[in-house]
Amino acid sequence: MQLPDWWQTDPCQRFTLGPREIPGRIWTASGCFGYGLSGHDISSPEFASPYDGIGAVVTKTVTPQPRAGNPMPRLAELPCGALNSIGLQNVGIDHFVSEVLPELERLGVPTIVSLAATRPDEFGEMTRRLHAVAGRYDHWHGVELNLSCPNVAEGGHDFGRSAETVAACVAAARPHLPDRCLLAKLTPNVGEIAPLAHAAVAAGADAIAAINTVIGLEVDLASGQPLLPRRFGGYSGPAILPIALAKVDEIVCEVGAAVVGIGGIATSEDALKFFALGAVAVQVGTAQLRDPFATAEIARELSR
Repeated sequence: MQLPDWWQTDPCQRFTLGPREIPGRIWTASGCFGYGLSGHDISSPEFASPYDGIGAVVTKTVTPQPRAGNPMPRLAELPCGALNSIGLQNVGIDHFVSEVLPELERLGVPTIVSLAATRPDEFGEMTRRLHAVAGRYDHWHGVELNLSCPNVAEGGHDFGRSAETVAACVAAARPHLPDRCLLAKLTPNVGEIAPLAHAAVAAGADAIAAINTVIGLEVDLASGQPLLPRRFGGYSGPAILPIALAKVDEIVCEVGAAVVGIGGIATSEDALKFFALGAVAVQVGTAQLRDPFATAEIARELSR
């Protein structure tokens, strides 16, 4: 592709985010590359592995206790994206810090750990345990607080709609991450996202991750009922790109915070739109589910 004249940044070079140097600006979004343990044994004619050029893998979200996730079906591909109601299926913080995180360090995966909880004090306890185990790890760079998952009954999307709650969650985690970056991932399912971003930054967040999925519903015409057992799910993919750009622009212009842009990125052109608005990094989500090399391809094209 022909890069625009204003683009002068190599996204595969290290950059500073809060107290941490991150290996690059093109990341995979939470849940879209598992925990970062898969794909190390595959290659393509153009890439030695799907991790080539990737600045960080944001892990599948981890919760205080293991979760089995929501009943099937919980993922539906739609014409312009995907609707999911995974329900935060994960191994829980105990297994993650004892088994998963050490393996990520051994493999050299640049890692941002995604965490979700239903109370602020749980975020504090999980970040404390992470740092106690991995405080000397070279490849664990920070935490992304998932304050906006729209498909969990406990807390759900309403959990992250309150500026006070966002601030409390960030404030609980911040003291336990003195040398790692802390991101707050915010919901787009609000009229204005800037007040939430203000609250997160004031409480100590180094950056805002925006956006999470948009609440959506699909109908199964054979039964006349919602396709997903929990009715609603999180809608992602190309259709939400303009929504994500609008929310990122609102945060950059009204808050002035560092923003990691997420939502509908499938090509290098999509990523450039976020950078044009002032994002410091981007995350590739749904496109990574279709092509494990999607993020590596975007990083390569923007490095030319």
